Amino acid sequence: MKSASILLAFAFALAACSGSSTGRNSYGSGDPNLAAPNLGGGPIDPFLTDGQAVLRAFDAIAAHSGRPMRVISLSADRVNGLMVDVQEPKNHINVDHYLVAPDGTLSGPTPVKMMSMDSGPITAEKIDQEAFDPKAIAFARLTQTARDAIALSKYPDARVTEWEFSGTGPDDREFIYLESSRARPVAVVNSQLKILRMQF
Repeated sequence: MKSASILLAFAFALAACSGSSTGRNSYGSGDPNLAAPNLGGGPIDPFLTDGQAVLRAFDAIAAHSGRPMRVISLSADRVNGLMVDVQEPKNHINVDHYLVAPDGTLSGPTPVKMMSMDSGPITAEKIDQEAFDPKAIAFARLTQTARDAIALSKYPDARVTEWEFSGTGPDDREFIYLESSRARPVAVVNSQLKILRMQF
């Protein structure tokens, strides 16, 4: 079980100032039958429901961040794409933010300022306690889990708008957020992407 030492992570600096990369890779297009449309009018985020796209994006990020890739948190939403806070392999106290936009544009690293819940100093040991291997999450099941969550919501028009993972342990929070015309259901899942319960 993780310690409760890390409370917040803030990415400071604009992508333009953070060593942004404009190289684009194709991660496919988002599935309108599973993923919500992009509120910004851009492409549907493929990372919301395509686990293979997520895994390819991890490889692209690791090519920039270094290996082994360990993360503090990861999430995806319909506007920004895939967002990953990565522990630097050579300097464990440092965390960098990477973003893969729905169109495949990779930006980062942007330095992240970590804040401690216990008001103590942030140490490499505290970051190590929070960090996890993102590939330990069963992203290969993401499409099926999205289908199951829509079915269990009882709202056929529900679509995935966002998901977030903070670890792989039994006490870590993992959520898939949906939205329909009448409700905003949430699937609480484990690291194997099995639905534990639905919240409404």
